[in-house]
Amino acid sequence: MHDIMVIGAGIAGLTVALKASEMGLSVLLLTKGTKPDGSTNYAQGGIASVTLPEDSFDSHIADTLEAGDGLCKKKPVEILARNAPEAIEQLLKWGVNFTESKSGKTSFDLHLEGGHSFRRILHSADLTGKEIMRALLAQLKRSQGIDFMECSTVLDLIKNKKRCIGVVVAEKNAKATKGVYAKTVVLATGGAGRLWLHSTNPPDACGEGIAMAYRAGAALQDLEFMQFHPTSLYAPKLKKTFLISEAVRGFGGILKNHKGEEFMNDVHPLHSLAPRDIVARAILKEMQRTDKDYMYLDVTHRKAKDIKTHFPNIYAKCMECNIDITKDWIPVVPAAHYMCGGIVADSFGRTTIEGLYACGEVAATGVHGANRLASNSLLESVVFALRACNDINKLRIEKPSVFNYQPSAAQSLRFATKFSTPHSTLTKQQKEIKAIMWEYCGIVRSMNGLKTGLSKLIEIEKSISKKDSSLAALEFRNFVQSAKLVIESALLRKESRGLQCLTDYPEKNSKLLKHYTVIRK
Repeated sequence: MHDIMVIGAGIAGLTVALKASEMGLSVLLLTKGTKPDGSTNYAQGGIASVTLPEDSFDSHIADTLEAGDGLCKKKPVEILARNAPEAIEQLLKWGVNFTESKSGKTSFDLHLEGGHSFRRILHSADLTGKEIMRALLAQLKRSQGIDFMECSTVLDLIKNKKRCIGVVVAEKNAKATKGVYAKTVVLATGGAGRLWLHSTNPPDACGEGIAMAYRAGAALQDLEFMQFHPTSLYAPKLKKTFLISEAVRGFGGILKNHKGEEFMNDVHPLHSLAPRDIVARAILKEMQRTDKDYMYLDVTHRKAKDIKTHFPNIYAKCMECNIDITKDWIPVVPAAHYMCGGIVADSFGRTTIEGLYACGEVAATGVHGANRLASNSLLESVVFALRACNDINKLRIEKPSVFNYQPSAAQSLRFATKFSTPHSTLTKQQKEIKAIMWEYCGIVRSMNGLKTGLSKLIEIEKSISKKDSSLAALEFRNFVQSAKLVIESALLRKESRGLQCLTDYPEKNSKLLKHYTVIRK
C-alpha cells in the first residue's frame, strides 16, 4: 500500500503529494479527470503573506480575526500568518512566478484586498491560481514516488474499525466500483459552491468530500458559512461564471448603482473595500431596492495602461462581452464562491477519524470563522498541507505499527458494485437542487425558507430509485446529501453572523460567540 492516498489535485492535494514525495513517502494521487485540476485554476487574486517592513504578523492575524466575525480559532490563525513566508518560499522553490515589483521597495508587486490593512497579496498578474498549478504540475512530472489514478471517481471512505484505510473508487469505463487502500488518506476535494445556481466554482465542486466524510462518521463544522463573492461578471451569454477579482476593488474599483451612486459609502467605513460578506449583502440589497439584476464596479478613473497591465485576463474576458473596462463600468452580481466550513481538522489536518486528513477548502481548520479574509485560502491550503505531511512522516517514524494493515483481495471485492443504467432525471434534479439552494439558502435566509428548502431536498432524495446503482446516481447521493447538510447547519445557527444572514435573527447572539455548528452522523 502507498503511504498516502491523496483525493483531489488542486493546490492542497498537489502540495501534499509533492512534499510527501520529497520526504520519501509513497503517494497515490487520484484525479477525477485526465489531469490534476480544481478551483485553484480559477483563483485570480493571489496569496496573502506579510512582506512589507511596515506590515506584521499581528496585523495579518488581526485582519483575519476581524473578517471571521468572532468565530476564528486563534491558534490556527496564528499558525497561518506566521507560516506564510515559509509557504511562499516553498512555492518559489517549486517554480511559481509571482509578479515582481517595479518600485524596488519589495521583491514582489503586492495587491491590497478587502479587509487587509496593508498590501500583502502576492499574485501572478490576475491568473495566480493558473500560474501556481502550472508550476506544481511541472514539479509533479519531475517527482519520484507519485503514482496516479486518473479519471477515478471516489464514492466513499473505507474504515477498518476506527481507522480510515482506503476509498471506494469508480474508474472510467469500469463496470463496477472497487476498494483502493493506503496507510493514510488525505481529502483535498475542494468546496461545494456548485450546489448553488450561481457559482464561481468548477463543475466538480459539489461537496463530495464533505458527504463522504459525514457518512464515515467524521465531524463537520460551520457549513452554513458559504462565502458569496460579491463581484462575478454579469454576462448571461457566458456559459461559465467569471470572477472579477477582489484585487480590482483593491486597485481602486468603486461599486455603483445604475445611477452612478456609490452605495457602499453609507454601509461600511472601508466603502467598496469592505469584507466580502458585507459587500455581497449590500449589492443584493441595492439590487432589490432598485429592481435591477446587477450593480456596477467602476475602474475607469485609473489609467488604461495600468488596468491592462494588472488585469490582462479580466480585461480580455470583459472585451469578449463587449465591455471595455478602461471605459465601461463592469456589471457584477454575487455568486457562491468559497466554503468556510467543512470537515473538522486540527492544525495538522487531522480529522476526527484516525488515518484521515483533510486539507484545503474541504477542511474546517478554524482560520476563516464566519467569513474568509481575501487571499487566505491559497495560503491555508499550502500551510496546512505542509503540516499534514510533517505529521504523517512523524507518525511513520514513531509509530510504524499503525501502517501494518494489509487488505486481502476478498476485502477489495466487498466494495464491488456493478453499475446499472443511469436514472434519466438526475441532471434535471441537480438543477432543481441548485435553484432550491439559491432561493432558500442564499445570501439572505429565513428559518421558514431553510425548512422549506430542506423538505424539498428530502423529497428529491426520496424520488431516486434505490435500485439505481448507476455512477450518476452514486454521485448524486453526494450532491443531495451535501446540500442537506448545509441547510441543516444553517438551521442550527439562530443569529446573523458573518456569512449567515437570517431575517428572523438579524442580530448577533453573544451567547453563540464561541459556538461552532458541528454535525456528526
